[in-house]
Amino acid sequence: MDIVNDIAPELKKVFGVDRAPKATMLKMPKFGGHVARMTDFIEQMTSMLGFTENIVGAWQLVRKTGRLHVKVKFLEENQNQLEKNYFTIVTDYFVEQFIAYVSGQKEEPNPAPKEEDKKVRFAQNYSQQQINDVWRRFFTLVGNQFTESFEIERQKSLSSESKKTLDPHQHFKEEADKKKRIKERQSEIDTTQNENERGEDMFEDPF
Repeated sequence: MDIVNDIAPELKKVFGVDRAPKATMLKMPKFGGHVARMTDFIEQMTSMLGFTENIVGAWQLVRKTGRLHVKVKFLEENQNQLEKNYFTIVTDYFVEQFIAYVSGQKEEPNPAPKEEDKKVRFAQNYSQQQINDVWRRFFTLVGNQFTESFEIERQKSLSSESKKTLDPHQHFKEEADKKKRIKERQSEIDTTQNENERGEDMFEDPF
């Protein structure tokens, strides 16, 4: 909520919370749904990397997620990796705010009851600094992969649109070239026929 409310308030309208108080933002369908999907994404990523060790699956998931964001018109028009990169805005915020909780520097505000604790995905025999470094690297890579896959997909989309726009002209050119080739072939045929006719006249049997 802090990202949308304080860091990038221009996203409020995108998520349909431009008129909603901060306390009720999560109840708004569009914003609440996105938060739920982001939570599920992190859950899947950490499970693949730390529990099942499915590195390829994790890489495919993050790339697919980046590509899917091309469908968000606001990002398609405003995402800029050199100026305002919304992917790194989110991942940088996680680095600053989230890591402290997983490393034990901060206590969770609403911790799950002990009996509901899930299986630990990462071994606990690491120092606090190592945990910080691993998570920082994780979110940095996620942000980079989001950005790269998004940009590739956006370029494909733009190329496709450009091709559609240029197709009528290309079609006209191809049609004109086709007519020109047909005309040239017909001219060659006529020339050959004329030469044959002249040859027949020249060597006509006098008898």
